[in-house]
Amino acid sequence: MKSNKLTFATIAVVLALWASNAKAQLLDRFEKLNFSLTAAQQETNIPETSYGNDDATTIKTLKITNKDLLRFLATAFDTNWPAGAQLALGEIEGPIGIRDIFVVDKTGTNPVFDVSTGINVGDTNVVYFSYDSNGTVVSIKGASLAKTKGVLRISGETEFGKIFFHLFDEQNGITNTDLYFDGLNTIESHSSSILITNKITDYVTTSEQAPVTGDGTFNDEWTVVKGKVTGSEKWELHGIIAKPIMPTNWPPPIIITNIIPFTNWPPIIITNIIPFTNIFIITNRPPPGFHPTTNPPPPIILNP
Repeated sequence: MKSNKLTFATIAVVLALWASNAKAQLLDRFEKLNFSLTAAQQETNIPETSYGNDDATTIKTLKITNKDLLRFLATAFDTNWPAGAQLALGEIEGPIGIRDIFVVDKTGTNPVFDVSTGINVGDTNVVYFSYDSNGTVVSIKGASLAKTKGVLRISGETEFGKIFFHLFDEQNGITNTDLYFDGLNTIESHSSSILITNKITDYVTTSEQAPVTGDGTFNDEWTVVKGKVTGSEKWELHGIIAKPIMPTNWPPPIIITNIIPFTNWPPIIITNIIPFTNIFIITNRPPPGFHPTTNPPPPIILNP
């Protein structure tokens, strides 16, 4: 049964509102997704003449790729995606870091629409393509390096966990697609930190792959799917290590002197030769036994 779609005006307004707020809601990183699924559906019964009047049933298969999913979503939303549009995972800003499936432009960096949020009009016209994951087992290996060619540290991480997808389309209260598929996901991440002068850059690459299976209705037909979902992304993080601010005016030397002349006690000068430390050197010290022991010197006064 072909369902009536949402009006284009409604979709266009929602898309425009989303586009105006996309930058404020999203981080500037997207992980490109690739879907390679095989769907099996029941073929319409056909008469089998070689076995009398009995009917025979067959199974038909079809491929579901990114292009197919983009076409399906565009039809469900009654809209058109820009040329070169892609499916990608994007992280919504927030304390938890929820990731949704987005349609992004051909550059892979600008969001067009969050299809996981989708559209819900009156609880009768609902479309979304959601994603969820549960990374439960993680292995991390890292090594700090000597500053050889500016490389400070390299690290690698492997994460295993379940991954879930749900494609849903309901029009005028009639559900024509309600398809689930999931599998065990493996994520490999590698990073390195490079220091040049006072600029530090982190390079990170991530790849993941998940064999998936599932079933449900797809375009009004019961469907069993299996296949693989992969993803990859690269990004750089740049920072500057600030140099310490050094004072321009060093403190003057500290001089302690005997202000009453005509004694055999020469002036004693204490000079602060290492700024901002407690290391002092006393110069012009009188040699042992030079001063008289019966006539002590007058008091020593500290001049400012």
